Amino acid sequence: MIHRSSASLRTLILPAYCRSREQSEFHAVTKDIYQSGISFRSATKPQIDQVLTCSVRYVGVFEARVVETEGHLFIVRVLTSRERGGEIARTMLALAHEQVRPLEAWRAHSRISPMNKDVLITVDDGRILPGRLINVSASGAALVVEDTLEPGAHIVIGSTPARVVRDFRGGIGAAFIAPLDPAQIHAGIRL
Repeated sequence: MIHRSSASLRTLILPAYCRSREQSEFHAVTKDIYQSGISFRSATKPQIDQVLTCSVRYVGVFEARVVETEGHLFIVRVLTSRERGGEIARTMLALAHEQVRPLEAWRAHSRISPMNKDVLITVDDGRILPGRLINVSASGAALVVEDTLEPGAHIVIGSTPARVVRDFRGGIGAAFIAPLDPAQIHAGIRL
């Protein structure tokens, strides 16, 4: 039975892969973040005390021990250094916070995930950086970028001028200087 004495800090839905020495890779989805661990949903049921290597989108890879299971749910406790554990917790809490925001209140246009994700980003200091589009709307885009770009920086995504409006671990959110025609926003878009 899933023990709920430590109240859920946040609900967070992210895709993940898990594997162990005894079990090949299987799909899972994060469900809740607790002070004592992370709950996942999966069609595969790992054993209690089984050590898993979990790869969670936007969070990264970490080792964890299964501490509870029930039906299609299981809870893991992260097995890593205090520093890395803190980084995982901060990232997951920030992502959970983003998921609870009422999307319609702060997004003016619907977003799509483009087929052509690779893009070059030209920074106002002349650097050209490789980037990967997460999603695009008529008003902006979210990108994975390895270099740090500060909010307010002027950039060009492909050939589309934009300004960095927020940064997150491993990427940025950018607003286009001139919004695109919403009719241009489709899976085959090239910026």
